[in-house]
Amino acid sequence: MMKILLSKLINDESGVTAVEYALMAAAAAAVVGVAGAAFYTKLETAFNAIDLTGSGGGSSN
Repeated sequence: MMKILLSKLINDESGVTAVEYALMAAAAAAVVGVAGAAFYTKLETAFNAIDLTGSGGGSSN
């Protein structure tokens, strides 16, 4: 009796798909997080490089 129950438990794969989807979602979230952080760093560097001193040649009248 116990051998049959253990065999059924080992061969039961009904929850495997949900676990696989959860792992894929976690991996995708990690990739998006890393890519977003890299993009933010590059964007911040680009905006910090903009010169706003206003040394153009226009008149202020």
